[in-house]
Formats: sequence, C-alpha cells, structure tokens
Amino acid sequence: MVGFPMGGSALSKRISESAESSAASFEDVLSAHPFPESAKEYAVVDGKHLYVLRGRQGVPVIQSWRAEMARAGFPVEVMECDMEVLDQVRQTTSHASEANLSAIRQVRRIVAQAVSEKASDIHFSLHGEEGKGYMSVQFRVRGTVEDRTQFPYSEGSQMIRAMFQGMAAVTDAAFRETEDQHAVIVNPALLRTDAGEDLGLSGIRLARAPLYDGMNLAARLLYRLEKPREDADLLAQLGYSGRQRRILYRLARQTMGINPFTGPTGSGKSTTLAQMIHSILRMRHGVRIITIEDPVEYVFGSDFVWQYRIANANTDEEKNRAFSGKLKTALRQDPDIIMVGEIRGLEVAKEAINASITGHQVWTTLHVSDPFMIIQRLVAMGADGFYLQDPKMLSSLIAQRLVKTLCPHCSIPADDRTALAQGVDSEDWARLKTWATPDFPMEGVRLKGPGCERCRGTGISGRTVVSQVVPTDEDLLITMVNEGPMPARRKYLARPDAELPMEAHAVLKILSGQTDPRFVVEMLGPIDERPSDLRAFTLEDL
Repeated sequence: MVGFPMGGSALSKRISESAESSAASFEDVLSAHPFPESAKEYAVVDGKHLYVLRGRQGVPVIQSWRAEMARAGFPVEVMECDMEVLDQVRQTTSHASEANLSAIRQVRRIVAQAVSEKASDIHFSLHGEEGKGYMSVQFRVRGTVEDRTQFPYSEGSQMIRAMFQGMAAVTDAAFRETEDQHAVIVNPALLRTDAGEDLGLSGIRLARAPLYDGMNLAARLLYRLEKPREDADLLAQLGYSGRQRRILYRLARQTMGINPFTGPTGSGKSTTLAQMIHSILRMRHGVRIITIEDPVEYVFGSDFVWQYRIANANTDEEKNRAFSGKLKTALRQDPDIIMVGEIRGLEVAKEAINASITGHQVWTTLHVSDPFMIIQRLVAMGADGFYLQDPKMLSSLIAQRLVKTLCPHCSIPADDRTALAQGVDSEDWARLKTWATPDFPMEGVRLKGPGCERCRGTGISGRTVVSQVVPTDEDLLITMVNEGPMPARRKYLARPDAELPMEAHAVLKILSGQTDPRFVVEMLGPIDERPSDLRAFTLEDL
C-alpha cells in the first residue's frame, strides 16, 4: 500500500500510530464481554462508543456492561441519539462486516488528515484498471486543489465502494459503477477518528461519476458551525464591509421578502446563510425559523429553529420535489422565517415566491454568476416575473466569493518593480492604479510572501468574503424584468448612492493589503479600470 503522508498535526500522527493496535485489543475485550442481546434493540456498539436511544442510557444492563468494559481497561463512551441515527449506525456496522473494514478505516484517516489541514473538499480520482491503475487523492485547501497521495487501483476502488456501501446514508446501497451517484455520510460514528476524537463535521457530501478511464468522487466536508459568542459580529468575521452589514441587518428585521445569496459552489453561501440565521435569532426574539437543507450543514441548537433535511432523494428531480414538498409543509407550520438551502427549479421557486407573498421572509441561495441575473434565472425556471417586480417580494440581490488572504507576518510590500517581478500581470497592475484614492493608496498593496511558521509556509492566512449587497427597489426590479440584467446593472451603478460591485469590494481588499491582486484575478478574472461613474469610496466600504 502507498503510505499516506501524515505530517502536520498531532491528531493525524496518533491516527497512523495507534489505529491498528487499539482496534485489535478492544475487539479482544469485547469478545470476552459481549454486548447484551437484550439491549441491542435500543443500543449499538461501534468502536469505543455506545450509541443509545435517548432516555435509555440508565438501563441497568447497559450500566453493568459498561462497568465490565471499564474494569477491563476499555471504558466505553455513551452517545445519546434518536432512532434515525441509531438505525444509521446499525446499518453501517452490519455493512462493515461485509465490506472491507480496512478501506473504511483508511477513508476515515484521509478525512481526519483533510480536517487537520482545514480542507473544504477531498477529490478521489480512480484511473486505469485492476493491476495497472491507481487512485489519486487531492485536497482543496483555501480554494486550491493540491496533490496528497496515491493508492493502488484495487485499494482505491475498495475505498470508493466503501464510502457508498458501508458509510453513506443512501436509499439504494447498490454501487452502480457506470452511473452518477450522490450520497451523504451523516453517521456520527464515521465522523470521528479511529481513536474516537470528534472531527467537527456534521456530514460529508459525496458526488461520484464515471470517467473515460475510471471514476471520480468529490467529498465536500461539512464543518459544524460553532455557536458564536454573544458579542461577535458574525458578518464582519466573514469579511462583509460595515456598509454591507448595515444593509443585511436591516434586511434581517424585515418580515417578508426573498433574500438570495448567489455564487458558485464553494463560495461560502451556506456559511453566510447560517450566520444570518444566528444573527436573526439574536435580533428578533420569539420568531419561528424553519430550515430546509440537503443535507443539514449547520446545527443551530435552538428551540426556535426547526431543521428539515431532505431524505430519500438521490436525483435532481427527486430533490426538487422533496424541497418543494418540505416548503409546502413548512408553510403550514406557522413559520416567520424560512431558510431554503437552494432554489433548484420551478417548483421550489414557486413555493419560495408563495411564501413571500403570504408574508414570510425567505433566505436562500441561487447558482448564478451575477446578482443582477437573479430575476432572469428565476423566470428561466418558469417563475412569473410579475411578482418579482415588487421589492416586498424580492428584497435584495446578494453575491459573494471567497478570496485568499495574505499572512500578515510574511507578506511583502508591492511597488512597480516588485509586483512585476513576482508575476503580477502588467495590465492588471496598471488598471489597479486607477482605483487608488487618498484613503486607499497603492502603497497599501502587499503580495504573497515566502511563507513562515505562522502560516505553515503557505503565505496565506485564510479566506475572506468579497461581495455585493443590493437592497432592491421598484425602479431596479422593473428594469431587470423589462430590460434585462445588463441595463439594470449599468443604471444602478450610475446612481450616486449605489452599493459597490463585488469587484470594487475585492479591489479595496487589495489596496488595504488584505489580499494579493493575483488572488482576486483567480476568483473574479482580470482587474478592470475603475468605472468613471462609480461613486467615491468611504472607509465603511471596507
């Protein structure tokens, strides 16, 4: 087997050193002290964890068995859960005996390593055939796909199969090699290391497809959102400007209207949605919030939030119907605010509009590249543009991307010579100068440095939001419906009070030394000259 590189964290080191020996000795003790048959109806052993139906952990037979295991040197941690989770754990443990346990363990180690590097995705690529091919593993870290390791074809194939047949919660457990497949891993037992340490994930979303010479699998790591401090400005932490935050908090206080966040996959829309719900919980007391997600990515842990997840839906058509059905159900359950993970098609769009018409606020996401194309996209789905001309129905247009931020400890100042020597495009550099102002001079620009201990040699400290937040009005929406996105965008940006476009927000982060010009070009394309009719910058725009 090709070894997996485990440098970088004490967590991953412990995984590689102790997984095999600890699992074997625990199994020996478990054989000597088998779990009571009478308790298997409401409890399942998985590794050093005992999953027990909520309210049953105090049953004498459970306590007696745990005491025996503790005396033998292997205390078992109790994990309370509902029946749905218990069934998932039971299904996984039964499949694991049939599938390749070593493949599941290896997947868990790869996931643990990815988490230790704060990766957002893991890409598995299987090439060739049995005896000749291989599987590569890559991580997406801060927006960039990076090579990590390779495995022989047979091991890689087993790992991909194990993720669908032994780990994922799917309606059909069959592995169909020549078809696209989607699934999600939500079993808490599989979101821990072999040593039982919590990885901080709420799930792993899987998407697999055949390639001309094999197959691939993309695994999106869904990190749990930690409960924020009461005094934390959540949107500021993401990177929204002071002016943008004022607009978003004002929108949060409204009682109706659709507020869609736009951007491609991986642009942080789900995280921002979750932070908006946290903000609303602080600002508006006594409101009922219902979320509809596939899967549930962030658990709010509030009695004022009911979180629906989409289950038993594997195709886009099934998911559209499921989202629409859940929206109809939600509207009958006395909500004030509804969060829909994504408007996927006409049925969901119609129900979202209906929710707004009937006096509910809707927060959601939409896959379009430009916020001024939101109406065009909804109309293309089949929605009635008549309703979308009312700012009480469509309250805002919001777009965001994520760009890498510079390590403040090793980034370097930029002048003409340094920028060109470091590989900044000469035209991008020249056009960047047209944006500089006394408050945001070119002297503030910095470039990626050589790396240091603080940034683990990457020169990068993290990622930040660049965005545009536009509160709608009747003139803007009528122009969007009747004339289209380009005239609407042009007329809006010529207003003296217009909210800055996303590109301008990104340029301000360049001029203030937060990000490298090249990082912005990676996400948004070449830098354009400053439009002559764009309003002046203020410090609140940063």
